[in-house]
Amino acid sequence: MSAAFLALWNDIDRPEARAEYEAWHAFEHVPERVGLPGFVYGYRYVGASGYFTLYGLESLAALDSAEYADVIANPTPWSARMRPRLSAFMRRPCRLQVQAGVSCGAALTTLKAVTTDVQAWAAQAARWAGQAVQQRLLLRVTAGAAPVERSLYYPVGGERIAEQAQGEVTVVMLAEHLDGPTCAQGAQWWADRMQAHHLEKPTQQAFALQTRVYRSQLALPASGRLPPLMELMAGYADC
Repeated sequence: MSAAFLALWNDIDRPEARAEYEAWHAFEHVPERVGLPGFVYGYRYVGASGYFTLYGLESLAALDSAEYADVIANPTPWSARMRPRLSAFMRRPCRLQVQAGVSCGAALTTLKAVTTDVQAWAAQAARWAGQAVQQRLLLRVTAGAAPVERSLYYPVGGERIAEQAQGEVTVVMLAEHLDGPTCAQGAQWWADRMQAHHLEKPTQQAFALQTRVYRSQLALPASGRLPPLMELMAGYADC
């Protein structure tokens, strides 16, 4: 079960690095992260604006473990090579507030906004998310709030989060459906009904599912991290 999630948006700094980035991210990076204590799954998406990665967490405490700190401080050789390629990086750890629907859609729309009353926002988000699924406007809806104490500078990716005004909380909403246009319509329907609880119009981005990894499917070592994929990395040495 996931009581939290980690949402990450990014692009890469040059198009010619795309093939290597996707190989690294799909085969080494996401499985390594999902293999850490407290991680449940990892979903990778791609869109016109870049990439989106979603990690399901047992709780936000998964981001405080010694194992997680180790992969940040001591990246694999391939991760060390790819980190400078990241651009437009955004990271939001969220406590899960809302989930409706059981099917996973190939199309995803992410929405980011700010509220000053998380409790009221969550109540309305749950109400409209349930209706969106019941009316078949969306397959699945997930929403969470990023605790203010976790909105800090993150050492990977270069994002510096501006200091939030007192009482303001970033919220992340994820809308899924079978195809992009239908997903966008359902997400807009939901956003329109939530507008009174957002300080600004939500930022929307569209993505398509690339890969998904579940911790239960990984052959994890008895201790330590999954081994780096040095041979696969070597194939991109001249990129």
